[in-house]
Amino acid sequence: MKRQINKIIATNVVTNLFVSSGRRGLSRFVTIILLAVILAQPVTATTYISVEPIPSEDVVGPDALNAILSAGYSNLELWSNLLLNECHVVQNVIDALTANGAITTINSSNTRVRVAAGGFEGITDPSFVFTVQDSGPNAASAAEINVLDNALGYVLNQGGTAHFSPDNSKAFDFPLDYAVVTFTGTLTGLQAKGFFEYLGTIDPALFSGQFAGFTQIDFQGSPTNNSMLFLKPATTKQQFITGLFAAASSTSGASYVTLNNNGQPTTAKAGISFPENDWIAFPGGDQYLARLNNPSAQLLSQLAVLRQRHLQAVADLLDAIERDRVSTYLNHQFRCAQ
Repeated sequence: MKRQINKIIATNVVTNLFVSSGRRGLSRFVTIILLAVILAQPVTATTYISVEPIPSEDVVGPDALNAILSAGYSNLELWSNLLLNECHVVQNVIDALTANGAITTINSSNTRVRVAAGGFEGITDPSFVFTVQDSGPNAASAAEINVLDNALGYVLNQGGTAHFSPDNSKAFDFPLDYAVVTFTGTLTGLQAKGFFEYLGTIDPALFSGQFAGFTQIDFQGSPTNNSMLFLKPATTKQQFITGLFAAASSTSGASYVTLNNNGQPTTAKAGISFPENDWIAFPGGDQYLARLNNPSAQLLSQLAVLRQRHLQAVADLLDAIERDRVSTYLNHQFRCAQ
């Protein structure tokens, strides 16, 4: 987007300066200077991290997970926002990593997080979705993005997480095709969930099929998370494009924005990683912790405390669900685990 804006500015500068042929020499000089300034401005790139607060089935068991999901998206979204904004579960992880020297480039000026929707194989849950500036001045490093994602996966008891760069197909572990659908105005998590389900009526493989999923993001600097980035599932590229374009074209306010030079729907490639931990084989979260780049004993101790706090928050939610008091608990009785 910034490259396109710079190109437009540069074109207008050149046009205006060459109107007067009597000052052609000066115009050329000024044009060169202005173009150098314009092209020297950094083009920022973005990485997204998506981590759910709902724990893995392998940690809490299938019955507990089903009970949590039975609370419904709106209640789980409220719970997630309370964890994020009242209990500071994400900031606590960042603070622990920073205090112990595990990260030095991730800070509040290049990283922001909000609760947004994430869908996978037919299920949509609220997630903590990070927007991280990974290039230009004050950029977060790719290595530290990986550390943060793994630390979050451990603390939040996840079976797997994801971080990906739509701007750089060579970032992280491997490239994967994606396409983006953008909506006018704002997009709620429930609306994103609804669009994902509608997509399933057009092509079930893009909703509940293997690897079908999306993340709700603030694509290309949007002030709101009004876009859904879909990674290509286990289908052909053409099947993916055809179904998603049909869903977007028949939904008011939705636009399939991943287009080729001829304005036709296509895909692009993102660099992506899927950190994970097998909690059955590694009940201590060792696979996540091994990716923290030789963490200190103090850091491991602090992260373990944060993980137990999250498990207590899950237990408190389950207690409210079992007593059929979810709304009362979330709106009036919620307390952060200590």
